[in-house]
Amino acid sequence: MAARPVLKAFARSRRRPVRRDVKPLSRFRLFLDEWFVWRVAAKVDRITALHRAISAQRGDMEPLSDAALRAVFAKPLRAEHLMDPARGAERFCAVLEVFRRETGLRLRDNQIECALRLLSGTCVELRTGEGKTLAAGMAAVTAASVGVSVHVVTVNDYLAERDHELIAPMAQYIGVSSAVIRQDDKDDDRRAGYDHDILYGTNKTVVFDHLRDKREARTMGDANRPRQTGQALAIIDEADSVLIDDATVPMILSEPDKAPPAADTALFRNLIAFARDLSAGGERERDKHGSWRLTTRGIAKLERQAAMWRHPLAQTSEIIELTETALMAIYGFLEGVAYVVQDDEIVMIDQATGRLMPDRKWDYGLQQMVEFVAGVPPSDETRTVGQITQQTYFRQYRILSGLTGTAKECRGEFWAIYGLAVWPVAAHAPNQLFGKKLRVFRTEQAKWQAVAQRAVDLAGDRAVLIGLNDVAESGALQKEFRCIRRDVAVLDALSEAQEAELVEVAGERGAITIATHLAGRGTDIALASDVRTAGGLHVIIASIMPSGRLERQLYGRAGRQGDPGSFDTMISLEDRGLVEGAFSFGRRCATWMLRRGLFPAFSLGQIQADRDRRARAMRRRTLLREQDMIKRLGYR
Repeated sequence: MAARPVLKAFARSRRRPVRRDVKPLSRFRLFLDEWFVWRVAAKVDRITALHRAISAQRGDMEPLSDAALRAVFAKPLRAEHLMDPARGAERFCAVLEVFRRETGLRLRDNQIECALRLLSGTCVELRTGEGKTLAAGMAAVTAASVGVSVHVVTVNDYLAERDHELIAPMAQYIGVSSAVIRQDDKDDDRRAGYDHDILYGTNKTVVFDHLRDKREARTMGDANRPRQTGQALAIIDEADSVLIDDATVPMILSEPDKAPPAADTALFRNLIAFARDLSAGGERERDKHGSWRLTTRGIAKLERQAAMWRHPLAQTSEIIELTETALMAIYGFLEGVAYVVQDDEIVMIDQATGRLMPDRKWDYGLQQMVEFVAGVPPSDETRTVGQITQQTYFRQYRILSGLTGTAKECRGEFWAIYGLAVWPVAAHAPNQLFGKKLRVFRTEQAKWQAVAQRAVDLAGDRAVLIGLNDVAESGALQKEFRCIRRDVAVLDALSEAQEAELVEVAGERGAITIATHLAGRGTDIALASDVRTAGGLHVIIASIMPSGRLERQLYGRAGRQGDPGSFDTMISLEDRGLVEGAFSFGRRCATWMLRRGLFPAFSLGQIQADRDRRARAMRRRTLLREQDMIKRLGYR
């Protein structure tokens, strides 16, 4: 097992930014680490002695004046000695006292443990609502106080700004600089942000800045002035979303090229019309991976039809692949699930976070065919000028750490790919969250009716959150609420700008909030006192989630910090998560049992486990393929 990297105060530099060399991982090594080695790594405890020393000394700081407290930070302390109980405990205690004076909050033992484990390069699992933002802030401020450059990575600009605003007074108190960068900031503002000791930003912002720096280094040479100054320490909030769910999506930096040729446009229209005319089962079918394919009959029909198309590819074998792309544009990439239409443009939905991605496009051909299906004008071609996956980018940090409320399902993968051991930190109060029996309905309509009625009944004296997969399901449920004349709040990809306001009132008595599975993640739903007395927030999971981990994320919105709360799950046999996608033998068996009412909770768990295995295999293939591309093409 590799030794933990030592915390070092690497100097920030645009000329020679510090990064860790990313060594290729073999298929055998990935398998060995994912199934065996992580079990050993997860048991190695490196911070217990330091935690004890902090607990013993933190009271010594309270009587100090502000001047005396600031004098503690003036004492020289090397970054290498920060995690030494004999030398570093005083610095941590001083930071804790600064937090107490600036926020009025005395950080709990589990928050202190979380901060220490983050600085030791660990992925911490801490229940939602336990104060992960302050724990990450304590780790960042303490590291910055000994000269370590820190990037705190979040999943959206709102969280980055909110978290920075909370931590900035503590950083200023001890004399370290902090900043936040947003996705729409100008380049000069970004460069200024990276010059600070602590930087808050989103994962996509820092990754694309890296790609832009790489591209400009190739094209501008010595005249280039990079944005980033190095990758010393990263603390990733919602680490499973960034490092697992979003890992297979390549971050592609592209630029507009030219309008599609008229011949291509005509071919795309012909392919869409042809694909729509194919009969399901006879001429088109899904393969075991869930992708649409032509059958033998479909290929024969295509050969006859393509003979009349005037395009160089119409008479080649590539026309089959293009036709299957058209099938995916029609039946695989659904409006409200994969994208929405705004201002006559396709805007992709991030399948990992449920958020809009206005700066992203599919490959040429697929993008234009989806636009034809949606009835919007075809966009220009784009030219790829750089790409990287988050799996590769974040492994470049000298020290990588993360925190999330749901990591245990991915423990092997965190260690195999990122060298991150997952360490659970206990909540500070007993869990008062309880769940009810899974309910399965024959039709989707019957489910929506039951969900709406259940929500209205519970909202008499409580608050209700309904978790769904995508915008399309959200629209179907909203229609049901309109039928019974009940107002609800909607938290999905289309309401991202109002996210903070919607979350703020979601814990009020009578509130019913519909949310796609990761919308609003990272924000607390504060309960009104009468709601807490009546039983707290109730979460209804009304879709088949892609994994059990996503279910935990949803029902974890209730029962925070020892509050009461409850949840139940209501699905139908017509849910897309059941009737679409890849079907292995195990999943077919589990689906058969679920349809017959046999062990429904177990059957649903097996279906989700099968999807988890396939997603994990895809992430592994993506990583190995990218390593091969780096070796052959050096595109990073």
